[in-house]
Amino acid sequence: MKRFITLFSILCLGCSLALFSSPTADQIMELVLETQSSSTSALDIKLTLIDRTGNTRERRLQTLSATQYGKTSTLTVFLSPESVRNTRFLSVEGTGGTTEQWIFLPSLKRIRKIAGTEEAGSFMGSDFSYNDMASTTYDTGQADHHLISEDGKSYTVESIPHEVKAYGKTLTIVDKETFLPLEVQFYEHDGKTILKILTTEAIETISDRPVSTIMVMKTHSSSHTTRLEILQARYDIPLPEGYFTTRFLETGRL
Repeated sequence: MKRFITLFSILCLGCSLALFSSPTADQIMELVLETQSSSTSALDIKLTLIDRTGNTRERRLQTLSATQYGKTSTLTVFLSPESVRNTRFLSVEGTGGTTEQWIFLPSLKRIRKIAGTEEAGSFMGSDFSYNDMASTTYDTGQADHHLISEDGKSYTVESIPHEVKAYGKTLTIVDKETFLPLEVQFYEHDGKTILKILTTEAIETISDRPVSTIMVMKTHSSSHTTRLEILQARYDIPLPEGYFTTRFLETGRL
């Protein structure tokens, strides 16, 4: 079965699994996937958008995720500032490995489906794309993985997707102790030109699991960066299915 794991989830959850004596690249990335061990999650997040001159803009949001029958749905609600307040974004993994996405813009008072041609576009002015909000190529059914190097603390794995969409490849540095990605390099379709680099800057233990609480995504061409800080995280809590519907997306009510 093909599995897609949202970028936030992969980067935010740790792993307590036993290690293989000599893991292959596929086994390493499977362990990264196994870090998504919770059925649900609720994250309170602060996004800081930083331009090349150092000017900043802050945004607060909440992200809810639920995984059922191996498929993940994610709802993101912007809380502030006022210009983006009540903007809501929904990502739902469907059958056949597809993911559908919708956004509700308060100014338009309606929901709009995200087209495939928009997946590489900026998500709400950040350095994360719509594609980043949906999935990555960590799944061994979606990409070929190669162990490039390792040292005492980490593995470096090259992932080349079977179907090139947003990125031609990714290069992931995986922590040996927690199996959290310490850095992810995203490459253009040619597999040679770096588009963005995501770096983990802080790891904390929350609910007995290691969590990447501060991450920075930098766009190589513009030097624009987005700092993502998790202010609060809860896992395996009851979440009504109604949150993950286009009805809630449009009304904000269950």
